[in-house]
Amino acid sequence: MNLTEEQRDFVRSESNALLTACPGSGKTRVIIAKLLSCTIQTCDTARKVACITYTNAGVNEIESRVHRYGYLDIDEYAEVSTIHSFCLNNVLRNFYWLLPDYSNGIEVLPSDSEMYQDIVTEFCQRYGLDDFARDLFSQLNRNPDGTPTSDTLEAQIALEFWDCLRERGYIDYCNIVYLSFLLLKQYPFLARGLGARFAWILVDEFQDTSSLQVEILGLIARCGKTKFALVGDPCQSIFRFAGARPDLMVSFATQIEASSDFHLTGNFRSSSRIIVHAERLYHRTPPMQAVGETRDDSIDPQYYNSMSRFIAITEHYIPALLEHGIPYGGAAILSPNWFTLFPLGRQLREYGIPVVGPGARPYRRLNLFAPLAEHLCAYAEEPTPDKIRGITRELFNLLLQITGRPYFEIYGYEGRFVTMRLLRIAVDLRAQWEQAERWLLAASEEFANVLVAAGYLPITQSNILQESAQAMVTEIRRNRIDLANLTVSDLGVFSNPTGSMKLLSLHSAKGREFDAVALVSLHEREIPNWRAGTAEEIEEYKRMFYVGITRARRLLMYFTDRERPGNVPSRFLGPLGVQLI
Repeated sequence: MNLTEEQRDFVRSESNALLTACPGSGKTRVIIAKLLSCTIQTCDTARKVACITYTNAGVNEIESRVHRYGYLDIDEYAEVSTIHSFCLNNVLRNFYWLLPDYSNGIEVLPSDSEMYQDIVTEFCQRYGLDDFARDLFSQLNRNPDGTPTSDTLEAQIALEFWDCLRERGYIDYCNIVYLSFLLLKQYPFLARGLGARFAWILVDEFQDTSSLQVEILGLIARCGKTKFALVGDPCQSIFRFAGARPDLMVSFATQIEASSDFHLTGNFRSSSRIIVHAERLYHRTPPMQAVGETRDDSIDPQYYNSMSRFIAITEHYIPALLEHGIPYGGAAILSPNWFTLFPLGRQLREYGIPVVGPGARPYRRLNLFAPLAEHLCAYAEEPTPDKIRGITRELFNLLLQITGRPYFEIYGYEGRFVTMRLLRIAVDLRAQWEQAERWLLAASEEFANVLVAAGYLPITQSNILQESAQAMVTEIRRNRIDLANLTVSDLGVFSNPTGSMKLLSLHSAKGREFDAVALVSLHEREIPNWRAGTAEEIEEYKRMFYVGITRARRLLMYFTDRERPGNVPSRFLGPLGVQLI
């Protein structure tokens, strides 16, 4: 693996270390190199290495790249997971019985399950909350004292919601971490056990780590048996609602006496002209420099004020993509919030532009069968081995939602055999029918039969997949999508969107990169949001703006619009920002 000298210095470090890395500097490559280096040290011992990253997408990226480097047996020596999976697998699943309220067992309720949504609906009706508030429940997180980290949902409502889950025998994702913290704090032998088990703990995207998660890491660190390697960037800390604070990087590094002299300053992603704009927002010390293939690209970032977001994209952004030879699959539209993307996504889809994101999918992805169906449609269109991992993961999630039981056997020999049967059915049905409706209805029935025969799906629940497929079809009709011309290929795009333009919120775009980026809805009251009243809150919106800029490789365009009276360009476009207006 080729590494720069800056990257090698961090990988070679044998003690606690903090690496501050600029955007596009190869953080994932460094984490993987550090992971492999640490596993070489521990492979002949009983200890393992933990690699914790912020999202499941990050976990999948690290695992797939490790396997591409040929380290197929890495699972024997290391655990790559989110903090939720780390706590669930190493603490809560084994020691839940020490918690009086959960002595009979725990059941994690995913936010996209029907039961979870029913409970959210119940609370929305009880307190008169609108549809926008529904998503706030899944974003809830807890401080070490048990209080909610964000005030977007009233604290009393959040506490009642958690009590309701507990009374019904459930926990949500944020309580996986909170209950694990309570166990580790109350029973020190559990923290000592984790210290004995893990020789190293690597943490990626450390700027997104909450105070509760830092408390857990601190309990392990105090045992004195585990070394820590931390990678992050305070300028990209944008998850304050989840309890993340950029200052936690320095404070935890100080607590564990980590060396903080490691920096990555070379940006392999963006052109020099784009980096100039990023440096205007946050001048880094040492400064960020373009060192990749696009560093000498001559496209200047541009700003336009248009009548509407749709006009901005169709009259300026799409022509620029065509002019510079950038395919739709390499382009993204980013917004400070997701709800402004819904109408834009529908308009672009009707206009004939292939898009993936809010307003593009003709049904809710919360539909039980949708995620697995999309992955299998993508495989039916192009049967390549790299898609099988995602299909296996979605099958595991599907069975967990239906039965409440984690069928880890899915990842073993018998599970692979079942997965291969589903793949064969998906391809055979695609050969019979190109139309998405007929494929969905036939596939849901045949998949259910396979899962029942394998013992994964109770016969009493064998109709669930068919009911879910029919609900997808009904919703497609309700959204006035032409079902006769909706193909298996169209559904597969949503799991394998290589040829489609991506519509993402700035939060969702974190960790991604694109040849071209259009930043839309760049108005005061949107970025920064009108609710941002403190300097700290406004500063986070500035970091969100910074994240949006640094997603672009070659083409960067800023857009404001006149769709609403009083739309004023964001202050971050002006003298205190990128200095375009």
